Amino acid sequence: MENNLVKVASIDLGSNSTRLLIADITDGIISPIHKEHQVTRMGDNLTKSKNISKDSMNRVIKVLGRFFKTITKNGVENIQIVGTAALRYAENSEDVIKQIQKKFDVEIDIVTGEEEGVLTSLGVLHSFENIQNFLIVDIGGRSTEFIYDKNNKIISKSLDIGVVSLSELFFDELPPSNISTNKAIEVINRTLFNSSDLENRLIIGVAGTFTSLASIFLEQDRFNEEEIHLTEISKKDIFEINNSIMQMTEAQIITNFRGIDPKRAKTIQSGILLANEIISKYNVNSIKVSNSDILEGLLLKKY
Repeated sequence: MENNLVKVASIDLGSNSTRLLIADITDGIISPIHKEHQVTRMGDNLTKSKNISKDSMNRVIKVLGRFFKTITKNGVENIQIVGTAALRYAENSEDVIKQIQKKFDVEIDIVTGEEEGVLTSLGVLHSFENIQNFLIVDIGGRSTEFIYDKNNKIISKSLDIGVVSLSELFFDELPPSNISTNKAIEVINRTLFNSSDLENRLIIGVAGTFTSLASIFLEQDRFNEEEIHLTEISKKDIFEINNSIMQMTEAQIITNFRGIDPKRAKTIQSGILLANEIISKYNVNSIKVSNSDILEGLLLKKY
């Protein structure tokens, strides 16, 4: 119904990127108008410093300034904003939130890892009909969310591992040494759940690591969300991409994979390595990549 149509926006303040979705929504159906992400690296050096740096905060505020101009231009009626792992962990997160709220006069909801998983599942599952036996994997900057179904319930688990934290610990030089890579694999496998419940499921990968992986797999010259959405990638192809990219410098990644954001070149190796280990551990033959995630979930929860 025309009367039920609302123009809304959602913003995800992530550890590695800041993202915006503007959409019309009516009767639970989302019609995207504008979707954008910028790599802002809010979680830079958080492992050592325990605080969000002034430079990181300024990058986020600069991008939010552009986002709010776009929001105003599009006549958005309501905005939902969430902060995830970096704002959960940082000792100065309260100060960061206050500065953003004061500058833009908005409310920010800092969600737990489990809440993040539930919102992500809402966004992902609206693209699938009657899906069962799934495992949604959301690899973020400082956390990874697992969302799966069991006994007709949705279960969400948050792991304290992500592309930024792995990169800071092990990938300060690219390409990483074999020793650094093996240490990263050890940490990944200690962090992943040992659970037969997660084996042989349909893995649905969301967020920047998986969309970048799909762009590499599709050999895109420019990032194309529509082509990426619901792309299926085999275990063999992921293994081969992982082996290839682990031998590259940052400059080689940017040159060879023109479809991915150059700012992701510093962290894409750790992300694809993590994806590869997840797929191997839980014994699946392929994954599907979804462009829908927490941004859509925020809107679906409210409307």
